[in-house]
Amino acid sequence: MDNTSHNFPFDNISCLIIDDDRFSRSFIKTALFQIGIKDVKEAANANEADEILTNYRIDLILLDQIMPEQTGTDFARNLRNTHPETQQTPIIMITVDTQEKTVLDARQLGIREYLVKPISPISLKQRIINALEIKN
Repeated sequence: MDNTSHNFPFDNISCLIIDDDRFSRSFIKTALFQIGIKDVKEAANANEADEILTNYRIDLILLDQIMPEQTGTDFARNLRNTHPETQQTPIIMITVDTQEKTVLDARQLGIREYLVKPISPISLKQRIINALEIKN
């Protein structure tokens, strides 16, 4: 890794994990803590995510695609309409869904990175660096 990521204050980032699977949320949260991101909120569905986004400043959204009430891409589409303040908030899709249509839809919606489960803290850190456009 480059020096930029070592010096970046990850502890200043607030992150929202949206995933209906408790184990996935827990695993991702642990990976975020290893990276240095300590301000982590969790939502199991779109309603919980909406409430968090209404009440907290969120710098980064980690979003699952396959959820029972609403897909991740549907959530991202609605998010930009219902929370205009999130227009510039980077979204990283973390999912088992590797269908070309899903990946293309995610890109069209401005989802910056796409990470296939299972993930590693190293790959998550690199996607976060890319999504937040951390440069030298």
